[in-house]
Amino acid sequence: MSDIDYSRLTNDASAVEILTAATKLKTKKEKIALLQRYESRGDFMAVLRGAYANNIQWLVPDGELPPGTSFSSAVSIDTADDRLIRVFRQFQYLVKGGPDMKQSKREDIYLNIIRSLHIDEAKLVMSIVGKKLPYKGITAALVAEAFPKIWPKETVEE
Repeated sequence: MSDIDYSRLTNDASAVEILTAATKLKTKKEKIALLQRYESRGDFMAVLRGAYANNIQWLVPDGELPPGTSFSSAVSIDTADDRLIRVFRQFQYLVKGGPDMKQSKREDIYLNIIRSLHIDEAKLVMSIVGKKLPYKGITAALVAEAFPKIWPKETVEE
């Protein structure tokens, strides 16, 4: 058993806090248990799907932001203009199959999301657009094992 008690994470912990906590756990069983604890959270599952679901194709550019785009200067996730727990609903505008719109409008929505979030959440959104998570040990295979109804084993590429 891990020396750190992650049961103290609140139900509204950010996806960043949940994933950071999961990386600090020593066993796969503990990581899976922590991920599963947040299965009912739409924002958290949207992050995992955005990073690892084969059927989600992002329609915004991956990689560096345009020159002049800055991250929020908020000192904590709770003090940022917005939180991922609320803005994840806007992901529908950024993926294939979402509402039809001009690409420039889609990219404006994406940049406004990035600007409104704390830097840690903004960087998480940028990484899922690149179809990866920047958290060691939180792999597509681990997520598939944690949520087998969402990710059948045969669809896992890793």
